[in-house]
Parts: sequence; C-alpha cells; structure tokens
Amino acid sequence: MPWFLHLALRQLFPPGKRFPAFATVSILGVGLGVASLLVVQTVMNGFGEEHRLRIRESFGDCVIVGAAPIANPDELVAKLRLDKEVDGATAYAEGPGLLRRGDFSGVAGVRGIDPADKRQPARQYVTAGKFDDLDDGRVILGYGLARNLRAQVGDRIELWSPAMAERAEKGKAPLPAELEVCAIVRTGFTEVDDRAALIPLRRFREIWSLGPRAHGVILRLKNPAQAAATAGRLGVGHPDLRFVPWQDIKKNFLEAIRFEKTMLFFLMFIITLVASFSIGSTLFSAVIRRSREIGVLVSLGSGRWQLVGLFGVQGLLIGALGTALGFVLTWVMLFFRENILGSINAVFGDGDMVANVYQFSKVPLHYDVSDFVIAAAFTLLTTTIAGLVPALWAAGRKPSEAMRDA
Repeated sequence: MPWFLHLALRQLFPPGKRFPAFATVSILGVGLGVASLLVVQTVMNGFGEEHRLRIRESFGDCVIVGAAPIANPDELVAKLRLDKEVDGATAYAEGPGLLRRGDFSGVAGVRGIDPADKRQPARQYVTAGKFDDLDDGRVILGYGLARNLRAQVGDRIELWSPAMAERAEKGKAPLPAELEVCAIVRTGFTEVDDRAALIPLRRFREIWSLGPRAHGVILRLKNPAQAAATAGRLGVGHPDLRFVPWQDIKKNFLEAIRFEKTMLFFLMFIITLVASFSIGSTLFSAVIRRSREIGVLVSLGSGRWQLVGLFGVQGLLIGALGTALGFVLTWVMLFFRENILGSINAVFGDGDMVANVYQFSKVPLHYDVSDFVIAAAFTLLTTTIAGLVPALWAAGRKPSEAMRDA
C-alpha cells in the first residue's frame, strides 16, 4: 500500500478510536443525504409506475371513444382484431349508478364488460368469490365500495341507473335491477376500489337502455410502448372516433408526478452538497492544522500528487462509505415505510395522504438501477472534489511556508 494511502487511513480512522468524530459525522451526513435522495426517487418511481399500470389495466393500451356511443362496436372490434399490432379488442360501456343494500347506499362507476374475456385485469385482483361466476344476475364490487355497502359475496344489492330516472320522469315506475355479489376485487388503487362495479355488457345495455351500442373499445397491443404510433395509424379512416393511447390518458397527472420527482431530486441532492461542503471545510482545517507535517513530508521528497492523494482520498473514502450507508438506510426506511407513514399521519392528523392524494392504499415502490448509479456517482464526485480542493491547496505550498505557518 502506498504510504500516502496508509497515512490517509490513519488520519481518517486513528488507531484506538472506535468512532472518530470527523469520519463518523461526515459518513453519517453523506449517508442520510443519499438515503433521502433514493427514498424519494424510489417512491416517486413507484407512484408513476403504478399509475401507468392502473391506466393500462383500466383503459387498455389504447381506448377508442367517440362524441356519441359507438353504433356498431362488434364490427369495429372484429376489424381491429385483424390488425397485426392488435393483441386483443373488446367493447365496453360505463356510467354512474346508485347501489343500495338495505340502509346503505353508494355511487358507483359501473362498467359493462365481456365476462368471457380471459384478459380482464380484474381477474388477478379478486379477493373473494369467483370472477367466472359473473353473469346477467350478478355483479363484482370493488373492495371499498363493498365495505361501504356492508356487502359480501352472496349478498343482493339494488342498482339504479340514470335511464331509470328518465323513465320515472315520463310517468313510468321503473324497478331497480337486483344483482347478487359474486366477487370482490381489491387493486390497491382507491379510485377503483371505492367506486368499481362490474357487470356483463349485455346487462349494462339493458339497464342503461343503450341498445347494441357501446361507449368505447379497449385495445391490447403487442407493443404497448408504441401505442401512440399505432393509435395514429389505426385512427386513419375513422374521423368520428378518437384513438387515445394510454400515454395520453391522465397525461397531465403523470407529467406532474415526473416534474415533482425531478424537483425533489434536486432538493434532496442539496443535502448531499451540504454534507460535501462540511467535509471540505473540515479537511481545510485539517490541512492548516497539519501544516508542519506537510512541510516535513515535502522536505522528505513527497511529490505533489502524493499530497493530493493523502487528503483527496479521504474525501473519496467518506463518499464511498457514506454511499454504502445510504443504500442500507434506504432499504431500512423503505422496508418500514408503512410504519413511518402511519406515524406521520398520526402526528399531522391529515388522514391517509397516500390514499387521498395518490389514490393508493399502500406506498408503491419501483427500484430503478439508474437512480442508484446516479446518486452514487454524484455523491462520490462531490465528496472527492470536497477533498481535492484542500489537497491541491496543501500540495501547492512550499516547505518553508508550511513550516513557518505551523
């Protein structure tokens, strides 16, 4: 080992001291900065990825809608299924409805679907009952909606549609549709869980007086990343319809999450910069305090870059150890994220912020390797520079000046 590396380690971790103050505080400061940065990035990545997933599950890779309900959805679906880029197409209808069970009621977003479609995303979120039991006399409820109605699998509920109110205005006395709950789904996305009610498309048309029409068509594409290009190509020849790729659905909200992630990245990075400035100032003090030692080393023939290595490597070591500590702290904080969030909600008393703002029952995570690489690179760069500045200053001093100022 070169002598200047050995001396740098002894200065950073003096023998006989289990927790040297300078090294401990510096490493902890860098570690907290890195952990704050990575926790924010990982959570914001999770919000973005989960919203994209829910958008694709709810609306498909591309959704086809028009100013009015589609008159011949079956013909359109059959035509679209012949396209080489289309992996699946199915018609749907949706609208608000009033659900009632005894003394409990709630407003639901009712969607008419094809129960025979094996690729219905709701199938993987069933927590009670069976999806395949769905027929004209049954309904599937979201977890939150079922809880509000105090409904369980096997219970019967009443469904009222706006079309029934229109018939009532004309002097008729419509009766609500009675449906049996055959399954309950829980996606973890409160916007869906608190409002979703799924019934067969044929039953929806009957209750909403929709006839053979549909409100839209959902496309599943073989290459979802190219949804925008595929939507533009498929839309040619259909001036009365809009082919909306999944990237454009809730686009403003997704852009807001991306912008928030970017701003939080820079805000959290400032913490690392502050820690780096602290390291630099402390190393400056160490250089001034060791002026006589520097003079002696130069007199003994130490090269300029050996002195740079003596103090510069200390900043690099602090950055490397701080980054490693930051990775560990990131894992710990994310592992206990629900407990931490519960404590924050209890202290501030603003309810469940994740559910109210981002519509998730739990804090979602998405680990991106690039975030860890960028955080490590920036941290090592700033801490190394913080060590190089006083190192270059020390290496530029003459032995006589160093001995005189000591």
